[in-house]
Amino acid sequence: MKLKFILISTFLTMFTWQGIADAASISTRVRILESKVAKHDKQLKESKKVQKQGEANMEKSLAKMKALEKKMRKMLEEGNSKKQQQHERTDKRYAYP
Repeated sequence: MKLKFILISTFLTMFTWQGIADAASISTRVRILESKVAKHDKQLKESKKVQKQGEANMEKSLAKMKALEKKMRKMLEEGNSKKQQQHERTDKRYAYP
């Protein structure tokens, strides 16, 4: 009877400890997974931040380029108008005797 009681208690204790060990293992796995997810989330946020900065720099550069293009067109138009004025001033008649 005592032997039966000891065997049953040992058997139940082993199942209990096995459950505790499984729970600890699961807890450790969850903790590791949470740390990996947090690390990935941090990298994702940083990547988005860098991408937004790159887009802002690109927009600034594009605005500068458009302003330069506008200035260049204006200068070309001024140059063309000056040439037209010079052509109008010159005497186009044949002047050789």
